[in-house]
Amino acid sequence: MNEILITGSSGFLGTHLVNSMKDSQKIIGLNNNDQKKSKNFRHYKIDIRTKNITIRSKISSIIHLAAISDVKYCNENPSLCFDINVLGTKKMLEICRKKDVGFIFASTSHVYGKPKINPISENERTKPNSIYATTKIIGENMCESYAKTYGLDISVLRFFSLYGPNAPKHNVIYNIINQYKSNSKIKIGNLKPKRDFLYIDDAINAIKLVNKNQKGFQILNVGSGNSFSIKKICEKIEKMRKTKMEIKVDQNKIRKNDILEIRCNNNKIKKMYGWNPRVSLDQGLEKTCNF
Repeated sequence: MNEILITGSSGFLGTHLVNSMKDSQKIIGLNNNDQKKSKNFRHYKIDIRTKNITIRSKISSIIHLAAISDVKYCNENPSLCFDINVLGTKKMLEICRKKDVGFIFASTSHVYGKPKINPISENERTKPNSIYATTKIIGENMCESYAKTYGLDISVLRFFSLYGPNAPKHNVIYNIINQYKSNSKIKIGNLKPKRDFLYIDDAINAIKLVNKNQKGFQILNVGSGNSFSIKKICEKIEKMRKTKMEIKVDQNKIRKNDILEIRCNNNKIKKMYGWNPRVSLDQGLEKTCNF
């Protein structure tokens, strides 16, 4: 059985994907953290910017998740962000070219910037307003160039606002739940912006479906198709935990040029791959709170 190469296998998306696939599929994980090996899963601790990465095994596809995704951190550390998000992607595309295998690139709805209309389709112009978004657009462009130049099957998945157990600390829902559990009041930035929140299991199902049936170059939105304000998320968590909390707006947490609403048009991935989000926001918040 050929193996699947997953970069960023110890990250938020990566750990959920490995756990979902390792019982039926052999996996090689690449990341710069320690990770426990198990049946069908072996891991190499390596920085993807390393000059020479040699994969001797026969692999069937590459799922490239490794990246710095914290927008604030990327804006404060642009050189490191470009090194990992751009040069790291080039390294993986070179392996893809040499192995002549399929490739999935984890991108983001941040590439759209401030959309003119909602829901946002893949045809919407990209207008990055952060270093992170810019690195992802460059990665997407490299993917398209490699796909069309070398005849490779490459899919770009533009994930909207993912959440769930084990999310990183900069994740907005993680941040809200963590504050609810540890403080008598919580500090939040702008409560008005609406985001398209997608539970992690639905994102994993999208990756697995696309990985099995890739053909040519595709850009696919992966989101729920619904949007909820940060205030609504707080209210839902309050109701779930049956605890009234004091919510304080912290001006220091308000982002410059904050976008009022981002909502996904997911018709393309539904039609092409039969994917549908299965976990409602209430179900996803319950699972995340319980974790």
